[in-house]
Parts: sequence; structure tokens; C-alpha cells
Amino acid sequence: MIKRIPEIFTRNFDHWFKIEIFRRVIYFFLLINTLTLLPVAVDLWSYDGMSGTRWDYSLPVWEQASTGLVNALSHPANATYSWVYVVFIIGQILFLITGIFRILPRLSSIAVYFFTINLFLKGALMFTGGEVLLCLVLFYLIFIQKSDRSDKWKPSFWIRRSESPRFSELQNTLNNTFYWLILIQVCILYFFSTFYKLLDENWTSGEAVMYISRIAAYSGAPMRFLFSENYLLSVIATYMVLLYQGSFGLLVWFKKVKIPFLLFGVFFHLSIAFGMGIFTFGIVMCLVYLPFLNDDQIDWLRSKLRLTRRNSTAI
Repeated sequence: MIKRIPEIFTRNFDHWFKIEIFRRVIYFFLLINTLTLLPVAVDLWSYDGMSGTRWDYSLPVWEQASTGLVNALSHPANATYSWVYVVFIIGQILFLITGIFRILPRLSSIAVYFFTINLFLKGALMFTGGEVLLCLVLFYLIFIQKSDRSDKWKPSFWIRRSESPRFSELQNTLNNTFYWLILIQVCILYFFSTFYKLLDENWTSGEAVMYISRIAAYSGAPMRFLFSENYLLSVIATYMVLLYQGSFGLLVWFKKVKIPFLLFGVFFHLSIAFGMGIFTFGIVMCLVYLPFLNDDQIDWLRSKLRLTRRNSTAI
């Protein structure tokens, strides 16, 4: 068994179709997210925005390394140029579009990550763990690429399942490695979410959902109606959350239970999105389930959403 582990990272990368669908969905989500936030862009992303600056004044730029890059929007020089945040917004939107059409895919993936993480960190106080997970996923997607660059200037919106790009030996290893990192990252997220919940007596007693439903900022009318005064329902919901998150890293690998298991997760996270008002986090968690599906399941999902071309296997 141990001898087979290297094979996971060196075998032919068979997940290109799925990853390209996933990349496209993430880019579309980010594009819509940024466009909907434009009315409050000044408050979120300008130098004097509500989150303030995250720049470390104790270190010179050359010693901040990657920290300086992901906090470039918070650089003190931006206090003089009030329009800098607009450049980051335009940059993100531009490269999201080029990424969606697979124009200069390597450059696009790097630029999307750079602009997105800067925007998210600048407005960190107003965002959730969903944005953190998105940044990690965007970083991993930088390394999942084709080796053939002959069509880098050719726009291509549709993704064919029959598409067979060429991968060098190094690129093939990178693709497999970072594909598995995406899956493992989601499992790690659920593990630590469960771990810290088990340290909280409100969760172990089964009362967490009831107390959450009593906080107006984190509950809508249906959630308050169902759980705020109903101890039994709260206990059931609380332990179902713990059971789902705690078993995710195990059950998600079993084909026979994967689909109903993930469907429960979609219902759970949509409840967070619409019931608790933590919209971005709930939607992002639904989106990161895509890499856990196989190509047939993604094709079925696309057909239900009418995202396939008639008489074609392309999206």
C-alpha cells in the first residue's frame, strides 16, 4: 500500500475536465461577487476603508516577502493615491474574464490569485472563512496547468470532456499533487471545524443551534421559528452538524454514500447561506464539492443546469 502512494502523484492526470469546470465555476462566482460589491467598494477596499490598513510598519518591504505581496493594497503609499484599489478591482475582473475564456491561463491564474487575495485581505473584517478557502483554492489552481502552450492566445469558452491536453512529467506531478491538496484542504477544514466545536460546551450539549438562532444577526425568521425555543430540534440539528463535519474526511471517499452525503452537505451549507445570512461561506462550501465528483456526475449536473451544448459533449 505504501509503495502505491507515489503512483497517486505520478500517474496520468485524469481530472483535467473536472478541474477546468471547477476553475470556471470559481471564476464566475468571484466575478459575480466582485460586481455585487462594487456599490460598497470604497468602504471595503480603499486605503481608508472600514477595515483599515494591514501593513506591517515594523518591517521594510524587502523583509516582508510574500506577506507584502498579499497585502500590497494596504501599502502606505496607497494613502496618497486614492484610486489604487480601483486598479486591483479592474485587474481582478479582467483576469477573471481571461481565465474564463482560457486566454493566457497561467498568467490569468496567478493574476486572479494576486488581485483576489489582496482584495479579500484589505476588506478582511467584512469577509468570512469562505474567502480564506477561496484564496487557498486559487493558489492551488495556479499549479494545475497544461504543458502545451500553443493555444494560449486562442479564446475557448467550451470545455470538452474529450479534451486531452499534454502534460510534461513535472506538470503531471504538479497537477496530481495540487488536485489532491484541494480535496485534502476541504477535509482538513471540516476536521478542525469539528475539533473546535467539540471544545465548546454549547455544541457538546446540543444547544448551539438554539443559541445561534436567538442571535438576530445570524438567523432569519424560519431559523428562529424552528430552533430558538425548541430544544429537541436544536439537539438533533446540532449533532447532525457535528456528525456530518466529523465524518466528512472518511465518508466522502465511499462511492455508494458520496452523493447523498454531499447532497446533505449542500442542504446544510445552503441553510447557512440563507438561514444564517453567511452567504459567501455557504455557497463556497457547496462549490468546493465539485472536485469530489467524477466526470459522469459533473456531466449529469451540467445537463440539469442546461450548461451543455446541444448535440455536444462540451460546456
